[in-house]
Parts: sequence; C-alpha cells; structure tokens
Amino acid sequence: MPLFQFDLQNFMSVFGAMKIPENEIYMLEKSAPNLLVYALPAVFVFTVIEGLLSHFGEHKTYERKETIGSVFIGLGNLAVNLLMKVVLLYGALWIYNALPWRMELNWWTLIPCFVLYDCCSYWSHRISHFNRFFWATHVVHHSAEHYNLTVAFRQSWVQHIKIVFFIPVALMGFHPVIFFVASQLSTLYQFWVHTEAIGKLHPFFEKYFGTPSNHRVHHGSQEKYLDKNFGAAFMIWDHLFGTFQYEEEKPVYGLTTPIENKTNPFVLNFHEYRDMLTDIKGSDGLKELLFFMFASPGKVYRHKAEKSVRQMNLLLAHQEGGRFPLNKADKVLPAGQKTERMLKFTGMLILIIVLLLQVSPAESSPKDTLPTPRTENMLFFLQRDPDENTVIYQLNYDNEGKLDQRNPVKGSWIRYTEGGKCRELTGIENRFAYGVRCKSLGNDEFEIRLAAYKKLPLYLKRSEEDHKYKIYIRDEGKDYLLKRVFVRVNGGSFWFPRVQYIDLITVNSASGLEILKRINI
Repeated sequence: MPLFQFDLQNFMSVFGAMKIPENEIYMLEKSAPNLLVYALPAVFVFTVIEGLLSHFGEHKTYERKETIGSVFIGLGNLAVNLLMKVVLLYGALWIYNALPWRMELNWWTLIPCFVLYDCCSYWSHRISHFNRFFWATHVVHHSAEHYNLTVAFRQSWVQHIKIVFFIPVALMGFHPVIFFVASQLSTLYQFWVHTEAIGKLHPFFEKYFGTPSNHRVHHGSQEKYLDKNFGAAFMIWDHLFGTFQYEEEKPVYGLTTPIENKTNPFVLNFHEYRDMLTDIKGSDGLKELLFFMFASPGKVYRHKAEKSVRQMNLLLAHQEGGRFPLNKADKVLPAGQKTERMLKFTGMLILIIVLLLQVSPAESSPKDTLPTPRTENMLFFLQRDPDENTVIYQLNYDNEGKLDQRNPVKGSWIRYTEGGKCRELTGIENRFAYGVRCKSLGNDEFEIRLAAYKKLPLYLKRSEEDHKYKIYIRDEGKDYLLKRVFVRVNGGSFWFPRVQYIDLITVNSASGLEILKRINI
C-alpha cells in the first residue's frame, strides 16, 4: 500500500497539473517565447556571410531570382507564424485541459517533448512525399535548384495543415508552452542544415543527427537519394524505418519539373494546388478525383502519362481508322471534350515517341533557331521551342572504354539557359520520362525502350556503312536513323503543352537521304 501511494504521488507530481483557464491565454502567449523572431538577426548574418562567400568564391550556391523568391516566401511564412501563434496555443490549450493527465510547466519536459515531436516530424515529412495533398504543402521547399541557407525560408504558407501529425505529442500532456517551444526549436534546428558550406562531420553525428550532408541527400533527385533522410534533428528514425542514406556523389537539387517563375511567392506556394485542381476538373469519376488528390506524386505522374498515351491512341485511331488498338476502358468523348482533352498531353517525350509510329512526308523544315549540341558519342537529341535546354542521348562507356553492356545508352541535359551546363537526369526523369531501359539482343545489338513509352522499341546497332553504333526506328521493314526531334510548342504548361507540330529528322538507311517527318497536332 505505501508503495502504491508513493507511485501515485510521483505520478501526480508529474501529471497532476491544474487546468489553465481560457481567460489566461494572453498570459500564456506572453510566456511562450517567439524564438523564430529572436533568431532573425543570427539568421540574417549567417545568410549574408554565405551569400558573400558564394559571390566572391568559386563555388556558386546562390541565384538572384531564386534568392528573391526564397526571401519573399520566408517573410510571408513569418507573418503566417505570428498570426497562427494564438490559434495553435488555443488548440494546444484545449487538448491540454481536456486530458486527465497534464504536466506542469517544467523545462526538463522539453527534452522528451522535443524527441517525440521529432518522431512525429519524421512521419509528417515522410507522408508529405507520398501523399499529393500534403506534398502540395511541402513542394515549395524542394523547388530551389541551388542549395543554400535561404532554402530554409521556403516553408509553405499552409504547412500548418500538417499539425494533425503532431496531435499525439499534445496528447502526452505536455504544457502548451513546452509544445510551442519544441515546435520552434525543430524549425530553427533545420536552418543550419541547408548549406553546402559545411562538409561531413564526425561519423557519430552523421549517423545519428540531422546534418547538412544528410539533408543534402534528402534534397537530391538522384535515384539513390529519392525519399531518403526524412528526419529533422535525429536520424534514428530513418535508421529504424529504413530510409537512411549517406551522401556519396554530389546531389542534384530541384524538382523534376522546374518552375519557370522563380520570384512570385504565390506561384511557388500554390502551383501544385493549381495543377491538382486542373487534374480534378478533368477526372473521370470520384475514384480518379480522389486519386488525383491523395495518391503519391510519382503514381499521379505515371497515371497522367498513361492516360495521355490512351488519349493519343484515340486521336490517331480516329484519324487513321484504328491503326492503334484501343483500351476497352477508353471511350470516345463528345467533340468539345475530346478537343480539350487532346491538348492535355503529359510530358513532351511521350508525345514524341508515340508519334514516331507515324511516317508522313513533311512540308518544310523546322526553323534552326535553337543551338545544335556537339557532343562526343551522341546518338540523337531532343529540343522544343521556345526552350533552349536540350536532352541528349549518348553511348555509355565504362571506365575501360568499353560499351556498358547493361546500360549502353544514357540521357542527360544540356542547360543552355544556364550557360551550357551539363546535368544528369534526375531519378524521377530517369524512371518516368527521359530514361531508357536496355536489353541485349545478341550480335552487338540492343533493344532500347524509353521509360515514358515502353511499347515502342528502338534499336541500337552498328551501322553497315561505318560500323559505329546508331539508334534506329523500324517501320514497315525499313530502318530509319533517328538524329533529332523538334517540338513546336505554343502556350500551355509543362504538363499540358499546346503542341502545334513535331518534326522528326531521320535518315533512310537504304537511300542515305535525310527525311523530315512533320506531324501536325
């Protein structure tokens, strides 16, 4: 009996706090420090120092328009946080008073509160990458193509929707002020990890704590870096749940589909919601509507790509009397809806590969206003007007100078808008858009299928004329050497470009004549 009484007394000393009257919310707000506001001078100083090092040093990590966009987003986010402070405190106070167990305002409780908050932050972050509705509240943070301290400013103005993931922490009975401080400390901790100025730290810290190196991995778009290192302050959650990855090669930052407007904070914050509404308007029934809202961004991307292919098949079947087999689930839409849907072609490469099946004489050549890449081992390249950036496909040789038998072809960017900088394809681009899947056919010949449209085989083989590797398309028993693809775009968006025509520059292997094939859309 005395032992039970002693345990009860200990429990009551920790969880026996009195309720907080609602009329004391003003005093509660005053006792909850605005750590984010207090830290602003230090944040400003370190950001300026990093910016000056970038400007005068060789390693450029800042871009003017992108930095302006980050600052605008950060100022807006600061204003939202100040407005939400009272709302969040009221919510935390309501939960606190409703619980039969409540902790006093003891600062030692900040330690377990912060650890539990960090665990919930891991799951909030992870779910945000696999659920489009929550991804829309997080995508702004990944939209920067340069990695510096201003990326930490890129917090969504509607990120407080994700407070639902932190309700379990509030249900533990922590004092509302402790809960509020833990939230701010988590945000402040994540500021310093957004930099390339700090390399790898001691292995112990790299394994168990959030560091700049670990977080650079999270922002990387390479295959091995995708959906890794979700932890904020601690990496123990990533080790426990199988999402940890050390930094190896330098990450490639940014979204798979870059945002053209880099300064408008409203576009940067809400472009995903705009795209989501567009998808919902064009959805076929409640099931697809919910899919567009809550499926993972990767699944949505694949679904839209497959849907665009089916729509193209419908169009081509209508124009040519059924050259392509139709999916039984597809239906012919009324004329007005058909015209609207046909403009919604997801991804330029899908359109191009499907239309490679068409062979028709061209009327004229495309205007040669875009740069022509001159790259060693290049097989063919893809461009679209008015974007100068080019995707090139090259032979892939190993370290010994031999053709890689597993992956003989690789794609990459030439970013002419960034001074001709070459860039590897991101993991998502490789997986769903511009990447290739290769299979050896024997006799030094390979079947190449593009990730965006696996139905059409391309063939890599040695030319009979010079015995060099080249890419061919086979149509009606003839080999056509593919050299260049040109797409004329007039308006629309990346997801739904308004394509006027596509030019395919090929060479007839039998006659050696260069042939321009134009497809008018």
